[in-house]
Amino acid sequence: MIKKHILVVDDDPSLRALFQALLESYGYTSETAANGLEALTRIAQAPFDIVLLDYMMPGITGLAVLQYMQRHHPSTPVMMLTGHSEGPVGAQALAAGARVCLSKPFNCAELKEALNSMVEMHA
Repeated sequence: MIKKHILVVDDDPSLRALFQALLESYGYTSETAANGLEALTRIAQAPFDIVLLDYMMPGITGLAVLQYMQRHHPSTPVMMLTGHSEGPVGAQALAAGARVCLSKPFNCAELKEALNSMVEMHA
């Protein structure tokens, strides 16, 4: 099986590092971006199998990046990460095309399960 390559986009450096460590332990490869602009640059440079995307970031928001992904890379699944997945924020992310909306702080088992289901759906 080919390792899936994942882009992690979050303005919190400790969360980016945590996600990278978890993804590596799950058998994925990953790159990170600290904000929406950096994410758009990385996405333009190389394809990713999955994008993990923080909803609330300064400058270009996660929602704006998600909308870009839906227009230019609609087959790439996006997992939206937010402190408010229950309610209007989560609903907005799902309506905009996120395949999964995961609450922060997150449970590692939930993350792994969500990633596995996204990989299976897009195998």
